[in-house]
Amino acid sequence: MININTKFFKNVDISNSIEIFGDRVYSVLNYANPFSRSNQHGHITSSGLVIHDNKVLLIFHPVINQWLQPGGHIDDGESPIEAAIREVYEETGFVCILDSDCMDPVDIDIHEIPANPKRSEGTHLHIDLLYRLRVLKEERAIENILHNWLSFDCIENARIQRALDRLGSQGFKQLGF
Repeated sequence: MININTKFFKNVDISNSIEIFGDRVYSVLNYANPFSRSNQHGHITSSGLVIHDNKVLLIFHPVINQWLQPGGHIDDGESPIEAAIREVYEETGFVCILDSDCMDPVDIDIHEIPANPKRSEGTHLHIDLLYRLRVLKEERAIENILHNWLSFDCIENARIQRALDRLGSQGFKQLGF
């Protein structure tokens, strides 16, 4: 029997991803530090879903060449929520806070990252925790990444649309549903 650490997976069904990625998901979740990049099978990452005036803050990912939510790796000693807030700030300059009392992610996505020989990384998984964040203020971004506010009807990314649909079905009026 596999002992899976489920503390990040309340109210989210990851069974389809487990079917696709199998034991690799378990090897990440049961690793001594599931955030550590030292696990060759993968690690947990974190990202922020920032919504304001019925628009979503997205970055144009410089490697993947798609509009995605800001996010990235969780640093040592950092919680997933802190990482999401930090990544949004570094990539966009927006200072944010968690936009609810709920500490659970609004979505979890498990996806494969291709090998990157320049970083000596093989193919591995990212188990990304998506948190809903709210803007407090805007400052200058640390990273030079194109970012923009996109209206809900312009969102092409299935994962972001899934999270917006989930929030809309939960009755979040401020989303315009």
